[in-house]
Amino acid sequence: MTILKTMSVVILTVMLSSCSTTKKTTATYWVNSAKVDCDAGAGKTTCLQISKADNYENAEWSNFYATINGFNFEPGYLQKIEVAETQLDSKSVPADASSIQYDLIKVLEKKQDPKLAIHDIWAATHVNGKAIESTSNVPTLELNTTEMRASGTNGCNNYTGQIKNITSDTIEFGAIASTRKMCMDMAIPDSFDQAFNSISTYKKEGLTLYFYNEAGDEMLRFKKVD
Repeated sequence: MTILKTMSVVILTVMLSSCSTTKKTTATYWVNSAKVDCDAGAGKTTCLQISKADNYENAEWSNFYATINGFNFEPGYLQKIEVAETQLDSKSVPADASSIQYDLIKVLEKKQDPKLAIHDIWAATHVNGKAIESTSNVPTLELNTTEMRASGTNGCNNYTGQIKNITSDTIEFGAIASTRKMCMDMAIPDSFDQAFNSISTYKKEGLTLYFYNEAGDEMLRFKKVD
């Protein structure tokens, strides 16, 4: 009887232990350099953006609504991190909380986000390689790379739109909305629009920003606005 009782206790202990065991895995994320506005269910807040791509320049970012214990977010820096993902017992997790616990294992890589270098307001100096001689109604471009938006004026009409993708030397704009008024001289606005629509790559040197088409021809050149 004593042996049977002991065995029963052991079996029960193993069963209880097995039931309480949580599933733990590891994953590697890139964390984007800026947080974004998001709806976490209980109202508006800001969220991390993560990607599981090997290279951050090929990343498709998705909002991350949970907390990564031990992780220190630094605006302006891309971080590659290794994370432990622990599946929690759903019975003990509040309805509005994550069923997975995230814990930082280590930071694998950290680098300043190159696209923040062009996060600024720029005034056009050249279109299609030719200097803009007019000092009035100069085209401008405001790049907000944290919100992935672009806006400005072509010298006549205001425009705004999304930045679909950006790396350390390539940029792709989404649909651009613009006002439609006619000005006395539409030569610069029209040539600016055509050049802007052909942009494929960029380069920043000091306070000057260059944009090129796919063939490598300079389409637009800007200087930083003080």
